[in-house]
Amino acid sequence: MQRASPEASPSPYHLRISRLTVDKLGVKLYDKASAVVAELIANGYDADAETVRVRLPLNIQLASKAGGQLADLGYVIEVEDDGHGMTPEEAINFYLRVGADRRTRVGQDGSRSRKKKRPVMGRKGIGKLAPFGICRRIEVWSAGGAKTAKGYAVTHFFMDFEKIVTDEDDSVPLEVGSDDRTWSKTTGTRIRLTSFLAKRVPDLDTFLRQLAVRFTFAKPDFKILIADAMNDRAKPVKVNPLDIPLLPGSKIDLSSRPVIADDGTALQVSGWLGMAKEAYKNEEMMGVRIYARGKIAGVTRDFNQPAGFTGEFAMRSYLVGQVEAEWLDLDHGDDLVRTDRQDILWDSDYGQLLRRWGAELIKEIARISREPRRVRVRDEFMRKSRIEDRAKERFGDKQVARVAIELAKKFGGFAAEDELDDDVYVEDLSQIILSVAPHQALMEAFHEFTNQVTKGEASLDQMLDIFNKAQIAELASYAQIASQRVRVIKDLQQIIDVSMDESQFQALIAKAPWLIEPSWTVITRNQSLKNFKHAFERFWKKQHGTDVSLAIGYEDKRPDFTLVTIDGLLHIVEIKKAGHAFDDLDFDRLINYVDAFGKFFEENRETVAEFYREWRIDLVADGEKLKKSSNQHAYRGLEKEGRVKRVSWRDFLTRAKKVHEQFLDVHDLGNEKRQGKPS
Repeated sequence: MQRASPEASPSPYHLRISRLTVDKLGVKLYDKASAVVAELIANGYDADAETVRVRLPLNIQLASKAGGQLADLGYVIEVEDDGHGMTPEEAINFYLRVGADRRTRVGQDGSRSRKKKRPVMGRKGIGKLAPFGICRRIEVWSAGGAKTAKGYAVTHFFMDFEKIVTDEDDSVPLEVGSDDRTWSKTTGTRIRLTSFLAKRVPDLDTFLRQLAVRFTFAKPDFKILIADAMNDRAKPVKVNPLDIPLLPGSKIDLSSRPVIADDGTALQVSGWLGMAKEAYKNEEMMGVRIYARGKIAGVTRDFNQPAGFTGEFAMRSYLVGQVEAEWLDLDHGDDLVRTDRQDILWDSDYGQLLRRWGAELIKEIARISREPRRVRVRDEFMRKSRIEDRAKERFGDKQVARVAIELAKKFGGFAAEDELDDDVYVEDLSQIILSVAPHQALMEAFHEFTNQVTKGEASLDQMLDIFNKAQIAELASYAQIASQRVRVIKDLQQIIDVSMDESQFQALIAKAPWLIEPSWTVITRNQSLKNFKHAFERFWKKQHGTDVSLAIGYEDKRPDFTLVTIDGLLHIVEIKKAGHAFDDLDFDRLINYVDAFGKFFEENRETVAEFYREWRIDLVADGEKLKKSSNQHAYRGLEKEGRVKRVSWRDFLTRAKKVHEQFLDVHDLGNEKRQGKPS
């Protein structure tokens, strides 16, 4: 079959692109007022502007959305520059074309600005539509071209989102403004945004920071001024580069640190890297900002390193910098900057080179900042713990206080940076230091006394000093026990008053068995409990054919009972939900366990030998509602025999507080003794 030559007739196949592409590929990338304004500022920069003035309402919601309905509040954002502007013809031929590369397209100014020959920031032509990310109507007014006797030609038109973004592929006729084809005495462009979405403009300081991070401000002949439309008396404020205080000795100048390509080519980089003196206070100061052509290309906190690298927490929390790499946005070649300018394409060839280069610099910064970071962490711990004041207040013996402060400085320098915002962590570390300090001071005093004895110069005063420090050390230990147990009681109060969580209570009992029967004796989960647990669980399975779970520590699975042994008595603790009264159903279940424990103790003398006071079921339940007389009689008998003891949650807490008054007394006594006060 003979086929027609492709040149014989025009092709019937034509590619059409829906105008919905504008919404999908461009507009949705800009959802912050600062990002939108930054795109308009960049257009002014590319048009050789020296001043861009932004007037907008600050610290305000641009539209309301009550009941799901968007309501315009009449606000206006205006961005005006004194650049070379554009004529109606330039607007039609160039400005109103989206997606074409302005740097390489014939008839445009190319990669350099028209007069000042600045490397232009724009490329894809999408930035002009960025305002549609926050509003639905854009007014464009511009005057440019050659100067005539009448002045400069004015172009004036409106772009409406709803008219542009439809599922059609033809061009969009735009509304013409009243000033179109008139003349202006000066050049420049003014963009006015109206009909907003429910977006928020932040306060002035935040907005200034958000704009500051988007540009390098490398050109002295370019400035940005911000005016609050809500305050006519307020003077315009200039946007200045961010000032981030750095950790001394951590800054690296990048001008002599090029990125080396695989073929040995040196890709020049400028800017700096370092460690922030303090953890980031706002998101604008986070990480390393990467720039190309003076405009933000992306932000990274680790140069895209995989998790788990050395010093990861410190780097992600404190690494800051400004990397300027023009080769990330070359006129010819791949565009490595994402349209939203949130990051670069790390998997590209240049992206991988930058990642490798950054990894080496991270290691270097981690090394040179190690000691300054340690000093910072130490100082932060000393400040948050107030250890100096607390040591001087707690210890009347100046030497003990001095040792406590020295220990705090040593321990504090190695504290976990990411834990210093945790008050519990700081307090626990402080208590350890304050508890160890008297013992360390005692050791130092004893060592000094030994040296003096060797020299034959020992004195009675030194001997008395040692005894005094020994007593302080002993009281410090008691005080530590007291403070820890008082904290547990506070946890218990929280559980009862707030959550009423049985599993939390179970965990607390496992951690602090002395709550059941307070004692000065140190309690541990011994092997006898483990043996009893496993033996009884097997015994119950054999007798009843069902499983029973006994806990001697906190377990994810809710146990039937928690086991605690104190002074030869095995406490079998069962916890009912707060507010629940012990009823007949509970008793029918409990009596089976009473029989089983009794039988087990009779048949397994070897296993239960250490429990010489035998066993008791401690029942935590709020009240008793036994209706069956047989159950009432049996329950009273078990109470008289000491096999069952019930206590309400409230009584349990009251008893715990009361029996720990002795601990509190010791704690206060320890304070007085350590401060040198008479007891």
